[in-house]
Amino acid sequence: MTLTPEMLLLALGSSTAAVVAAIILTSFLMEDLATVGAAILAAAGTISPCMAAASLFTGIFLGDLALYAAGAWARRNAWARRQIGPERLQRGKDWLQQRYVISLITARCLPGMRLPTFAASGFLELPFGTFFAVLLVAGVAWTSVLFLLVYNLGIGIADALGPWRWLAAAALVGLAIIGPRITRWLMSRQG
Repeated sequence: MTLTPEMLLLALGSSTAAVVAAIILTSFLMEDLATVGAAILAAAGTISPCMAAASLFTGIFLGDLALYAAGAWARRNAWARRQIGPERLQRGKDWLQQRYVISLITARCLPGMRLPTFAASGFLELPFGTFFAVLLVAGVAWTSVLFLLVYNLGIGIADALGPWRWLAAAALVGLAIIGPRITRWLMSRQG
């Protein structure tokens, strides 16, 4: 028996709460994938666009706060501080502090940069108020653009692809997962 996307949605049930929980939890693992998935679910009519977007924003923002908190918690670990050293800690703090807002915005838009930037913010004791405000605005802006793009394209694409839409969605998910690995492999071969 092959697991299909329809079967996965049936496993979630028709419960909006289950779909909301799935979107929030997925955003902790891969935000961009969660954004695309939420927009596709909304375009397919599985969940309302407002509920999908609200779930997505909630999950992403909670994940961002958790990364900052993890960095702050790690700072309390004497072993971690010793591994970095006081001079490097201060240099890192000075460097990031001078570019704090632009670093946070850039990290929001570049896959793979959220974890180190947001955790470093907490570890280096950079201002939480700035972190909170910038990520709230940047998160809503970036995620809204991506969500709306996929949602609006998704409605037309879902109709055009018909029953093949799930295969196309699976291919996109696969590309999102292996695309960065392929890119790194190609770049390593060139130099």
